Formats: sequence, structure tokens, C-alpha cells
Amino acid sequence: MNRFEEIIRKFQVEGEITEVRPLGHGTVNHTYEIVCGGVAYVLQEMNHVVFKYPTEVMNNLFLVTEYLRDAIIREGRDPERETITYIRTRADNQLLQTERGSYFRLYRMICSGEEMQKPSSADEAYEAGRILGQFHRRLRGFDTHKLSYTVPKMHDMKTVLNALLVAVRGDICFRTSDCQEQIQFVLERSKKLSVIQNAVKAGEIPLRVTHNDTHYSNILVDPDTRKAICLIDLDTVMPGVSILDFGDSVRAAAATYDVDEQSGDIELDLEMYRFQLQGYADEMGRVLTAKEKELINYAVWLMCMERGIHYLTDYLNGDRDIVDFSYERQNLYRAVNQFFLVLDIEEKMDEMKKISEAVFQKR
Repeated sequence: MNRFEEIIRKFQVEGEITEVRPLGHGTVNHTYEIVCGGVAYVLQEMNHVVFKYPTEVMNNLFLVTEYLRDAIIREGRDPERETITYIRTRADNQLLQTERGSYFRLYRMICSGEEMQKPSSADEAYEAGRILGQFHRRLRGFDTHKLSYTVPKMHDMKTVLNALLVAVRGDICFRTSDCQEQIQFVLERSKKLSVIQNAVKAGEIPLRVTHNDTHYSNILVDPDTRKAICLIDLDTVMPGVSILDFGDSVRAAAATYDVDEQSGDIELDLEMYRFQLQGYADEMGRVLTAKEKELINYAVWLMCMERGIHYLTDYLNGDRDIVDFSYERQNLYRAVNQFFLVLDIEEKMDEMKKISEAVFQKR
């Protein structure tokens, strides 16, 4: 307790600490719930190996959440419930750095919400899409030039593909022979990987504030109404392409099986996709450009490809990046699952386009 009291006292909070307990199941940051003065806070020791630029991360977070607070207030809603409130230190810093080189941050806990589970109904899929669209819509006027790129070259598909090719050539774990089929699968689609990047460079797609980790577990929902409250885990907020956020959310939420299933039967549930897109379009339908709407289905395909390539690359490199390692070929199974999902999306692309055209036509 003494260690936490010493840390908490350096933030702008008052009252006695009455409770400290580990929080969540995250594998990146060490996270604790702290009750101080009757108010629940979340204290996190940031992993500065993963987040190599912690001060830039925190500056992004303060800029974005303060902008969100203003937008939420203008809508007549509660900013304490619908976005994270970060607490400054008594020295008015955004982050506390200890003498040992550790980094701590503090924010108010949103006690009225719980983590969303994998959507299993149309209403849940709709909420997953809607809350992401709301996040993008509320930040549509934010000047992205103010934000740092805290994860350099994220979604840069030339870099992603090059990393795979380097891993194949190096073959440091002698695994290339195990996955010739998967490598060829990627190479056959390599010319299709940079469509969105090229559209951004051509000025056809704008850079917006993006979350960049839109897994359904990063959505808080009301335990009674099951309505989505807000997005959390904003560490990777940066300038980016909004439809890639949407594509990654679909990859996680509308797939029929989890990424770690070993059956190879993973596919895209079109009805779940329809409702997720409807939720997103209800918030962003009038904001997205024509090019973004045209490429939104491709973005789903691309995010499955990107994640599969990352898993395959990590497998070839000896599983360096996997943090929840369970068995030797886990990364390979994950890659195979993503590529099965890619194949299914390719087969269903015409149907997906009909769905998206119908959804956007109404908005």
C-alpha cells in the first residue's frame, strides 16, 4: 500500500486510499484499481518497452480526450461516462516518471460500464459499429497535425510485406518449409495491399483521428441496457484511416470463430456485418467521403490480410511478439485462420458491396 500511496499523492487527487487491487487481464501495462477519497481510479504502469514514446502517447491521449469532453458536453451528455478522464500530476504533468524510470498514469474509472464480449446478436453488432462511428464523428473536426505517430508506419502495408520477406529470407527458426502455402497466399495478393495507402497519398482519403485497436473488448457497455458507452484503451490513438478502424472491428466481431480456433472454419457472418455497418453508418454515413465508402469492404479484407501477415511473420521469427503464447504453432494457426477469413471475404465481396450500398444509400 505504501508504494501506491507514494505514487497517488503525486497526482491531483484528494482523500485516503481505501482499496488497491489488480485490474483486468491486460498483458501490456500493469493496471490497478485505486479507491481514493471514495472515487475509483485506474492506475497504470506503462510498458515503455512496448510504448517507446510514453510522453507522446500521453500527449495524444490528453488532446483527444479533452476534445471529446467538449464534444460530449455540446451534445448534452455526460463526459465522465462517455470518455476517459486523465488526471495530471501535482506538477501539472500528464505522466509521472519515477526515479527508477517507471511511468505511471492515472484516470477516473468508468464504474457504470463493463467490457463488451464478442457480439452474438444483431443489437450487439450494431452497438459495436455505432460506438466506433460515434468516436470518429465526435473527432471529425480535430486537427490531426497535433498528434504524434506513436507507432510508426502502422498499417503501412509495404513495411508489413517487407518484414515478411525478410523473415522468409532469414528463416532463423527453419520454419519456412512449414508454411510455403501461406507465404504464396500472401505473395499472390501482394499487389492489392496498398490500395488505401495510395488513395491517401492521392488525397482521395483524409487522415482522421483513429483508435487503431478496435477489438470489441475495448468497448464498455452498460450492464443493464447492453448499450455501448465508449471506447477505451486509447494508447494507439493517432492520425489514420477511419475505415481501417472499422475493418479491424469487423475482423474481430463479425468473424464466426475466435482467432485461436484450430478448426479452419472461420468465416464472415454477413448479418453481423450488416448490423455492424448500420451502426457505424448511422454515425459516420454523412461524414465519410465517396472513396471511403467505396473502399470500406476492401478495408475489412485488408485488415484480415495485415493481421495474418503479422502472425505469419512472427511465426517465422520465432514468436517474438506473441504475449499470450500457448503452444508452438499458435501464430501459424492464427495466420491460417486469418487467411481462411480472407478467402471467405473474397467469396462474399459482391454481397458485402450490395449491403454497403444499401446501408449508405439510406444515410
